[in-house]
Order: sequence, then structure tokens, then C-alpha cells
Amino acid sequence: MRFSDICNKQVINIVDGSLVGLVVDLGFDPCTYEIHSLFVQPLQPFVKKMLPWFFKCEQIQIMVKEIENIEGDVILVRFS
Repeated sequence: MRFSDICNKQVINIVDGSLVGLVVDLGFDPCTYEIHSLFVQPLQPFVKKMLPWFFKCEQIQIMVKEIENIEGDVILVRFS
């Protein structure tokens, strides 16, 4: 699987069924080259998208151990 396959996929939290956001980046260990986390950007209102220099761009880090399913159209995670 490539990064382009999961980039911009929706991430759903199976604990409460909420949409966490879209995958924007990966975190990995530079020594072992193992992926340890996904960085997800929450969906933002229109104003925040149009004026990004006024609003902080937050990202949520989700560890690989919290991923339940990565197949299909969405990524399911157990994130508290």
C-alpha cells in the first residue's frame, strides 16, 4: 500500500462514530523506517479554509496501534 492510497481518506472513530478528519501525513522512525502514526487534519469550516493565516492548523496524531481497519473507502480507528 502506498501513501497516496491512504492520503485524504476519511478517518472514522468507531468509539463514537464521529468523523475525525482526513489523513494528511505519516510519522515514522528514521532509524527503523517503521510507520508509527497517522496525522489527521479535522474538517474545518469554510472561513478557516479561506483564511488559514488567521487560524492555527491543528493535526491529530493517531498511533498505528489505534487503527482497526484500513481497507475500503475509510480508515476505522479506536481513538479516545
